[in-house]
Amino acid sequence: MVRQYKLDGVAEKIRCPMLVTDPENEQFWPGQWRRLYEVLTSTKVLVSFTAAEGADSHCEPKALGLRNQRIFDWLDETLGAVGPP
Repeated sequence: MVRQYKLDGVAEKIRCPMLVTDPENEQFWPGQWRRLYEVLTSTKVLVSFTAAEGADSHCEPKALGLRNQRIFDWLDETLGAVGPP
């Protein structure tokens, strides 16, 4: 079923800012994240995760704190940090 889902003709229509993560040793879709990043025409950031950081493999399961920190930093930079009321 997964093979039926494609971003051909769709990814280049995305207009919102995008964060794309690209872990080393991606076991399910190797190279797909980088290809998505290359086709995007919106504002985009590619964040790599490495085995040396302990953050490789799909969804960076061994380094959730590092992954979350990078994603939340990007959200703060992109959407603006919101403090308490």
